[in-house]
Amino acid sequence: MKRHVKQLILVCLAQLACVAVGLFVQHQFAVRSLDHAAKTVAWDVLASRGHNAAVAVEQWLAEDRDAEPAEMFRTLLGVVPRLIGGCVLLVDAEWRVLASSDSETVPVGQTVHWVSAPDRDTSDADADAGRLALRDGEHLALAFTLKHHDGRLVATRSLASIQANMATLRRPLPVMSVMTLVWTGALLTITLYMLLARFFDKIESERAKAESSGLRHIQSLVRTRDAVIFGLAKLADSRDPETGDHLERISRYASTLASALRQHPQYADQVNAAYVRLIAISSSLHDIGKVGIADQILRKPGRLTPEERSVMEQHAIIGGECLREIEQRLGSSNFLQMARDIAFAHHERWDGAGYPHGLKGEQIPLSARIVAVVDVYDALCSKRVYKPSLPHERCMEIIREGAGNHFDPQLVAIFAENESRFREIAMQYGGDTTPAEVVRTESTVSVAAAGRPESVPALAAENR
Repeated sequence: MKRHVKQLILVCLAQLACVAVGLFVQHQFAVRSLDHAAKTVAWDVLASRGHNAAVAVEQWLAEDRDAEPAEMFRTLLGVVPRLIGGCVLLVDAEWRVLASSDSETVPVGQTVHWVSAPDRDTSDADADAGRLALRDGEHLALAFTLKHHDGRLVATRSLASIQANMATLRRPLPVMSVMTLVWTGALLTITLYMLLARFFDKIESERAKAESSGLRHIQSLVRTRDAVIFGLAKLADSRDPETGDHLERISRYASTLASALRQHPQYADQVNAAYVRLIAISSSLHDIGKVGIADQILRKPGRLTPEERSVMEQHAIIGGECLREIEQRLGSSNFLQMARDIAFAHHERWDGAGYPHGLKGEQIPLSARIVAVVDVYDALCSKRVYKPSLPHERCMEIIREGAGNHFDPQLVAIFAENESRFREIAMQYGGDTTPAEVVRTESTVSVAAAGRPESVPALAAENR
């Protein structure tokens, strides 16, 4: 885009430069034309008025042949200069001045240097065109032959006066050229503005279309990704048909708890809207590793033996390694990284007694700590092959008892602050748990717990 803008500006600058050069050439042509016209007019004035002066002198001489030409000429000095608008000389055959209308410039007795101008044609056959070099500079001159005198009448016009007139005529030309250049520049600027406006409008339109198309493509990819993720998670979840809407509940529990964390300064820098969206999706893959666990262990009613428990615990490693390989093949992303962290560490414990790596405290990723709380809560309030469902109040008691050993105590406190929201989700997606069943389950679990040494908290540890 910048390259196109630069090219457009350079084109306009080049056009402006061409206009400036054209105006300069036009100015020079106008100056030369004015110079030529001024000289032509000067020659014409000399020819016309000099001829009239020569005729007047000839008439005088014809009327009075005995008159001294110099005397007669001096008599005419008051009239002739006004006729020709310059200097008038009476010279002899040797170009010596006999009389002058401007004795300071051309004193009587001075011999002037005459240079013919053959390129200048005159309409008078008795007049010769030329130039004289006088004290005040070069003069244009016409020499008229006198029939009744062997001398000549010379009418001159100073080139300096002609050039002064030309300077007066040329004075408006630079102003006109500058004004023309300014107006042309203004028009080019307006044109450039309109072109750039259209250019940027087009770019903006294309960018908006590209963004819209890209956004639609990204949204399509995200929807496809989410569908694939949920399909994979459902595949793993289908191994245990009694979990019902477990994935929907875990997703909602995790996003609800993450949203609550955003309100606390301690987590404000880490948990944002994007984090909430990621954990809602990533948490669905927390038990993806269960696809590698045999049905006789996964769906066994009652407690597992230590050997079976050891096999069952492998599902965290299987799921984490599976997601790690996907991440290596497709490249790292926030989603895959979070899903891998959750799969690996959602069975780790705050006190370090969890599996598979025995992580402790904040060594456990925050996303895994969140899922650890909500996964146990869901396991407690849902019916499983190895246990009945518990009422919400009992589930909350067990979660609170696990604070500081099984769970992050800060997360438990925030979970407890928002327990009504989790209860609503449990009721909405509760599967087998209904209000009537909750009452019946309370008495059943209490009796079962009384006869077992591990009591109710042991149910949390039994979560698969």
